[in-house]
Amino acid sequence: MPTMVQGVEKEFLLKSFYDDQTDIMCRHNRLIYTMQIEKLERREIAFKTKEPISGLTPGNRLDLTVDYKGVIVVFVVEVCRISETGFVASFPGVLYKNLDRAYPRVTFPEEMHLRFAFTQERYFLPFSGSKKTAPPGAEEILASPGDSVNAIAEALALWVKESAGEYKFQLFKEAQPASLEEQILVKTGKILFLPSTKGEAKEALPEKDPGNNNRCITKEIFQETLQDLGIGASRFEGALNQFILAKRSKNIAGDLWIPLNFKEYTAGYIHYWTVQEDKPPLAYQTGEKLFQYANSLVQALEKQGYFEAFTLKDKFISVQGVNISAGGVLFSYPKSYIAEMLDLNAEITLKLLIPKRTVTVKTKILRRQAEKRAVYFGCHFLGMAPEDVRFLYEYIYGKAFAESGSILF
Repeated sequence: MPTMVQGVEKEFLLKSFYDDQTDIMCRHNRLIYTMQIEKLERREIAFKTKEPISGLTPGNRLDLTVDYKGVIVVFVVEVCRISETGFVASFPGVLYKNLDRAYPRVTFPEEMHLRFAFTQERYFLPFSGSKKTAPPGAEEILASPGDSVNAIAEALALWVKESAGEYKFQLFKEAQPASLEEQILVKTGKILFLPSTKGEAKEALPEKDPGNNNRCITKEIFQETLQDLGIGASRFEGALNQFILAKRSKNIAGDLWIPLNFKEYTAGYIHYWTVQEDKPPLAYQTGEKLFQYANSLVQALEKQGYFEAFTLKDKFISVQGVNISAGGVLFSYPKSYIAEMLDLNAEITLKLLIPKRTVTVKTKILRRQAEKRAVYFGCHFLGMAPEDVRFLYEYIYGKAFAESGSILF
């Protein structure tokens, strides 16, 4: 695995390249160029090239390779401006050394396009995913009164009527999470349980999980979630008071919000509440029963194909190629829930759309680096067909395929 070089060591290496006038290699538009560092400044590096780099313009990113005393070092710079002797580039954020790479990498060609697809089940519902929660145990799934969503919903309605409560069943398909309760459910994937809205607001939420199974929102989790939603600690007490007062104004005596958790999503919820103030506070057993109904509804929805429209498996998504070699590729994708699902060591399918040919190959994510607006993924090709290896090699390097590829140019 490569070693990341930053800080003092990075500055020392770059100064060594400058002091020794070490040759630095790059490939641009399928041509190989040699250069040295002409001047080192705090934020920029001036490079002098042995010959002008054809087609180089400000904004171009160049992958540079150095063989420094037997240690291979690579880094990326962005061209700021063209100079009389070469070009001036931004100071690199990081260098990598000790690479074990069979082939040199080059800037991703403009005419090539890249797409990826998950090889395992992944879903993308039209809102942000919740925090991952453990799947329900067998005891947390209702002995189903029927296989259909309608049959379970009818049984739920009858149970609610017998319990002297009221309820609402909501799926997040067309209606997006909007209320504070809905946003909290989506963020946590846990049960929101308010036994009673009477008394002081600070006592409305449980201090500990009443079920001892990490499925209920405690006061601490509630506060952390509000902070994630932009309500800081200094405003928590006031926000909690308003939250409870709003329920009292609607004559809600006890309140339960049960998430419908599917994979890493909260796909909807059951909202159950009571209005009789003279009755005792809600028991948590009511929430556990409703949790069984919620899990049964999710199972029925899945069996009826409700979630099939949201599957990502084998569906190709466009990404931005950064650089490529005959052995792997580096691409970026905007920070998003899809980027979060691309885990280190995950295997995905990549499709390289090259003029006159498309290469499809399984890859493994070996490097993952999050930046301010995007996440970068370094992938290694797995078992690419020999004819595709030959074609890709000759296409990106512009020369005949060499069986014993070398990192050096």
